[in-house]
Amino acid sequence: MYLKNSFILIFLMVLSCQPVEILKPIEIDTSKLDTISINAKVIEIDNKYNSVFSQNNIEEKIKQTPIDIIVEWNQQNILKIGDENKLIINILDASITKNEIENIDAKKYEEKTIFKYELFFLVEYELYDDSGFLKANTTVETSRSTTSQKYISLNEVEIIINDLLTTAIKDYINETKNQLSIYMKDYLSI
Repeated sequence: MYLKNSFILIFLMVLSCQPVEILKPIEIDTSKLDTISINAKVIEIDNKYNSVFSQNNIEEKIKQTPIDIIVEWNQQNILKIGDENKLIINILDASITKNEIENIDAKKYEEKTIFKYELFFLVEYELYDDSGFLKANTTVETSRSTTSQKYISLNEVEIIINDLLTTAIKDYINETKNQLSIYMKDYLSI
């Protein structure tokens, strides 16, 4: 009897040890994203964004922060051509937050609260001539959000955040191209 119970216990333990699929986190390679060429001799990036340390702000908890991604993209993908003008890129906001909200669409056996992740970019582009006069400027603003269940694995949280970052930077690039083509079209190389 003791041997039979031991065998059943061991069998159940082995059965419960199913492999867990761990996905490798996505690294956003900004060099593979769209580029913009502008008639400028100098490009300066001025990071004016100060991360707010709060319970909802999760920038310090993720590997690749929105500010890192936006700075990297502007450094690598805004290309300077020509020998006059100065482009100043002011990064005003690059925040990501996680808030607990009520799940208004919850069915009978679903969780009543969920997490909402929100990412926001606000960047100002200013083009000055060599005398320091403002020739053109525009502001690019994009936001993206997604939700998740309240009780999920850390791996799933990382996948959700990486997906949010990837789609948000693509939205930002499209909006940047749109705004620059409207307000700085005479200085772009298409």
